[in-house]
Amino acid sequence: MNTVYRSILVWFCFLALAFVNGAFREIVMIKFLGIAQPLASQLSCLTGISLWTALLIFVWKRLQVKKLTEAIAIGMGWLFATILFETFILNRKMTASEILHTYDVTRGEYWGLVLLWIGLMPLAAYAIVEAKRFKAN
Repeated sequence: MNTVYRSILVWFCFLALAFVNGAFREIVMIKFLGIAQPLASQLSCLTGISLWTALLIFVWKRLQVKKLTEAIAIGMGWLFATILFETFILNRKMTASEILHTYDVTRGEYWGLVLLWIGLMPLAAYAIVEAKRFKAN
């Protein structure tokens, strides 16, 4: 299996973790702990980023990213796949303006930052691995 297929598989793992994170927000944060919106969604962005970063750390070597351009392409693929999934599957009942509102950091919406991290994760991982390799030599 090549890097493209592995990265697609990892994105589907991210998707599964997103549903786990959403359930955690609704059941634990909101119902059990009584955390109100928008704080619950803001904290959920943080837990989502943490889960996805942990998964990427776990699978990074298996992705076998050898070039910077591959890391960038994977990040852009994950970013666009996430935006498309969110826009056309999960939020299909929302208007375009309502969807754009979920990206507005000035209104306390942090989903846009999550999307940014989804796109930058492979680049960050690649940079860290290369820095370690450079330092070792």
